[in-house]
Amino acid sequence: MKLPQIKNKPWNYLALAFGIPTGMMLVLMFVSSATPFGDYSMLYSDMFHQYYPFFKAFREHLRSGESLLWDWSAGMGMDYLGLISYYLASPLNLLSVLVPDSWVMGYFGLLMPVKLGLASLSFAYMLKKLFDKNDLSITLFGSLYGLCAWALGYQWNIMWVDTFALVPMVALGTVLLLRDKKYLLYTLSLFLAVFANYYVGFFVCIFVLLLFFCYELCRFKSIGRFLADFVRIGIFTVIAIGMTAVLELPALAALQNTYSSVNNFPEGFQINLVSGEAVEAAKEAWNALDAAKEAGEGGLWGLLWTALKASFGPVTQAMILVSGQMGGGKQPTYMDGAPNLYCGVLPIALGFLFLLLKEVKLRDKLCSVVLLLFFMNSIVIRQLDYIWHGFHFTNQIPYRFSFLFSFVLLYMAYRAWTLRDKAKLWQIVTAAVLSVVLLLLYRENRQDVAYMAFNLAFLGLYFVTMLFGHKDLIPEPAEEAVPAEGMPVLVEAPLPELLPETTEEPRRAATWMDRIPGPDARKRIASMTVACVILLELVLNLITFGATFGIYDYDYPKNDAAMQSMLQVMREQENDRDLFYRVEVTHAQTLNDGPLNGYYGISTFTSSANVAVTRMMKALGYGAWDSYNRYCWEDGSPVSNLFLNVKYMLEREFEREDSTYWDVLHSYEKVTLMENAAYLPLGFLVQPELAALSLSTGSGFMLQNRLFAAATGLQGDVWHAVDSKDVTVVAENATVKVENMGGYTSYTTAGSGGKLMYQYNMTQEGYLCIDVNLYSGKNFTVWLNDKRLYTESYSLPQIFAIGDVKPGDKVQVVVDCKANEDSSISIKASVMDHEKFREGYAVLNASTLKLTEFSSTYLAGTIDCNRDGLLYTSIPQDGGWKAIVDGKEVETTLVGDAMLALYLTEGKHTVEFQYENQAFEIGLLVSLGCAALLGGIVLTQYLWKKRKSE
Repeated sequence: MKLPQIKNKPWNYLALAFGIPTGMMLVLMFVSSATPFGDYSMLYSDMFHQYYPFFKAFREHLRSGESLLWDWSAGMGMDYLGLISYYLASPLNLLSVLVPDSWVMGYFGLLMPVKLGLASLSFAYMLKKLFDKNDLSITLFGSLYGLCAWALGYQWNIMWVDTFALVPMVALGTVLLLRDKKYLLYTLSLFLAVFANYYVGFFVCIFVLLLFFCYELCRFKSIGRFLADFVRIGIFTVIAIGMTAVLELPALAALQNTYSSVNNFPEGFQINLVSGEAVEAAKEAWNALDAAKEAGEGGLWGLLWTALKASFGPVTQAMILVSGQMGGGKQPTYMDGAPNLYCGVLPIALGFLFLLLKEVKLRDKLCSVVLLLFFMNSIVIRQLDYIWHGFHFTNQIPYRFSFLFSFVLLYMAYRAWTLRDKAKLWQIVTAAVLSVVLLLLYRENRQDVAYMAFNLAFLGLYFVTMLFGHKDLIPEPAEEAVPAEGMPVLVEAPLPELLPETTEEPRRAATWMDRIPGPDARKRIASMTVACVILLELVLNLITFGATFGIYDYDYPKNDAAMQSMLQVMREQENDRDLFYRVEVTHAQTLNDGPLNGYYGISTFTSSANVAVTRMMKALGYGAWDSYNRYCWEDGSPVSNLFLNVKYMLEREFEREDSTYWDVLHSYEKVTLMENAAYLPLGFLVQPELAALSLSTGSGFMLQNRLFAAATGLQGDVWHAVDSKDVTVVAENATVKVENMGGYTSYTTAGSGGKLMYQYNMTQEGYLCIDVNLYSGKNFTVWLNDKRLYTESYSLPQIFAIGDVKPGDKVQVVVDCKANEDSSISIKASVMDHEKFREGYAVLNASTLKLTEFSSTYLAGTIDCNRDGLLYTSIPQDGGWKAIVDGKEVETTLVGDAMLALYLTEGKHTVEFQYENQAFEIGLLVSLGCAALLGGIVLTQYLWKKRKSE
């Protein structure tokens, strides 16, 4: 499979392995006008909401030299190392500091094709070293790995692809360590794989353990060698993972504060992908066995056999479904669905050939099959799925470890490819037949015409091509007879010269045998044809990906030039008046608009979100949900804003006017900058009773009443519900089933959909907010005196601001309901008492913290307390913040189980807050120690070899 040289220069097949996937992806992006080649974007789902905003903010951290221990741009502040370890640890992100601002989006867009190319290069290099091959075959099989269904389906999770690309290097390093006692590649590649992304790195660590046992079984020499290998790989695994401690220990500490930490191990019979009566019957059988065990009853073996029989059907059904994902020609799973197992049609046939070849040892075959079956069972069985994903069930994007299935299958396929000349015709035919059976085993695949055409056509092409190049298909040309040793050689007497002497040999008539290429030529033609078919399959696979993957045309970041202009006006407005304050936008574009636009924000969506902060935000009336790892600020309650240090608000969609609590400062294009007229700084003095307030139960307005009263010490409510007699619910193309005075309405709609309108005829003056719970994603529009204020789409319960109202005003909230819907909504409206709020604000604003120093990890300021009380701060506490008052460290407490607070006495005080990440400090020492140990081993070995050679 050597390509012809150009100007006597051999091809670099490793460079081709990188270039083919990268080039194909770049062509696809160019044709689609995707960034950096056009205005369209491939920022899909969390890539839009999380990965690019975090990437952009990380670049600014690096360029500005800010601390990487804490970040204030999202979630009111969070441990930054925990976020970096999951989203931003790719070495390629460091190069972003060299990119000009105008090219940041373009550079980010190029990371995906480059990383897929690196994955292909890595796999090709592994094949080159393991099989001593350097031809086009390593390029093509590397490309099959780099463009497998997992890579294309989950490439938008850009932070996973680095570790995916490093897996072949870890596998090669494992073999070199166990076979040749060469440890450096294994140690460094495993270090980088875990460091780049600890989540996928966890999969790699499990895979290394599996590879170790497979290698030792297949190449077993003695118990002594097994134990020595176990100790050796254990030592260098510890060193590799130890070197990541500087990042992984802080990540582990941060995970203790997230929702993921509350997951529980699944119990009983649970499987993925299938459901129904058979599954329920199996569950009941296993439950009966467990109950018998607990009761100490007999007949357990019979119950066990019954449970196993009941489980066989649904597990087999799930396994067939999983095997049906090995074929191509269909959309990869991007968000929810079956596992991504496709890595080419040829690897399936070669995988079966691998199992049929007698040149492959039985132990090698068994280990390979066991690995594939183990991965398939890990997909099906919930307990294994739970363990693989770090003792956690994923929220969408299922079976994230499934790329290891493709890795093992491609390894089997390439080994069979190198042995294809030794295969018998019956083995090739059998492998093809088994491939057809596997591809058509899943019933839904047989009903998919496009799937059938794609897979059977490519399988047929591969089959015919391999037969054409097979040595047994056409007989070798006959060789001249050679006399046996010792036999006399007969020499015929020369015949009389009948014709004139000529130098030309006599010609004979050409036959069809003369037009058939020789064995070497046939083999080369077959190999190059297979190469062309693989390339064609890769192209069609990418076309399927391009036709189904979302490529969008949107303003991102939204109104960027106007936003940056308004933020500059804001900074000039401040002119060092306040060293720290928070900014937010109405109608958020992403859930991380702070990192995206470059301001200290509140909203966030991240796997490392502090669950205590999420719950407090939910209690304050903002859209938040524990398991979603997110909370979103919207223009809501002035009461909540007091406790969040919100000073400025940016409106990007609708015209805004001055209101009681928001003063319009400036407008440019569609963006309006407003200042909070009831602003409180980062810290202020509250009543000590606030520390004991529970925010775990109650509705939004009720909790805000409790919060306001506990903080200010004032009696009475600040929020008053709108009287039910002033509320009217009107249905359009919908039927109201239940309506009560609390704002709850259940309804049904017709096939064309419908609308529900809540109309409030105001009889009191104040600031109106609505607490909206739509129970599922819907649009709703708010009108004030027939003027549209805004349209919002939201699925989580949240309090939204309407604004100042007075008697006689008409407020309408119109909810769009889906077709044929049988659901319910709840909208509660309350008016804030201006006088009560102003009285409470004056109490809280009387003693506030004035910052004199501010950095990512250090704040200092002074406060003049007019009484003994509790200094409340909107600093989220994750265990790393400590407080120093008048030069002495003091104990702190929490408000709402989330925000840092401390008790102060009457008088003037100097207050400091320092952030220390003990996990980072310990991790740094561990990483340096392990790196020094590895360096010491390398140096010792070098000196020993040098001395030995001398």
